Amino acid sequence: MVWLLPVITMAAGAAVGAYSTYTRREQEQAAIKQQKEAAWQAYTHGKAHSDKQFDISKQNALETLAIERKNLDTQVDMSMDDYNTALLSQAYGIQDARIQTGSAAGMNLAAEGASGTRGNSSGEAVRAYAQQGLERNINIQDQQNDNYLNRMITGANTTLGAIFREEDSWMPGGHRIKSKEAQDNYNLNIANLGQSNFDWQLDQYNPTKNPHGFAADYMTGMFGGASSGFSMGVGYQDWLKQMNNNAFFNAGKG
Repeated sequence: MVWLLPVITMAAGAAVGAYSTYTRREQEQAAIKQQKEAAWQAYTHGKAHSDKQFDISKQNALETLAIERKNLDTQVDMSMDDYNTALLSQAYGIQDARIQTGSAAGMNLAAEGASGTRGNSSGEAVRAYAQQGLERNINIQDQQNDNYLNRMITGANTTLGAIFREEDSWMPGGHRIKSKEAQDNYNLNIANLGQSNFDWQLDQYNPTKNPHGFAADYMTGMFGGASSGFSMGVGYQDWLKQMNNNAFFNAGKG
């Protein structure tokens, strides 16, 4: 019955090989599941961190823009006060200039009357030129005032428009929100792709979804174990034969 020994060890080896395959597959599946969970946790933590950083940046930007808008309002108010003060000063200056021009014209007429040359064309030209010069200077000042006011209003509107555009960029539909959404979608797609890859790896251990791989894996384990068990049985059988044929171990038997 010694010949049964290799058969017994071969069967035992096949059983051990099958159990080793089962244990290995369970460990590998557990490792893949752990990696899958860790990958998803890494994504969710990254998403939460990204959202928090975006909210901080948004709050800081909106607070800064509010300060800039307040400063702009203050600057415009101060500029308007300076502008109105300058207009008032100019108005007094124009009034003084008109009085001086009228006084000079009156004195000129009086001098002509005293000299008997009233109505002289030369005197009329001088008085007309002085009046035209006054009106020309007033028109120039008015144009300068208009230009200053337009520059001030245009500059303020440009700055205010930039503030509004920056504020809008942080609101739904703004380019910063769209950029954040695009990045979030990309990160989610990459995370889902990784999850799909882990699912595919787990499917390789599913006998229903991968019957050929399942059978091949177990057959390889069982054949490997059976081969090792058979070799061990044959070796042990040969050892027993040698012991039975050894004179030292057979001494005293009779």
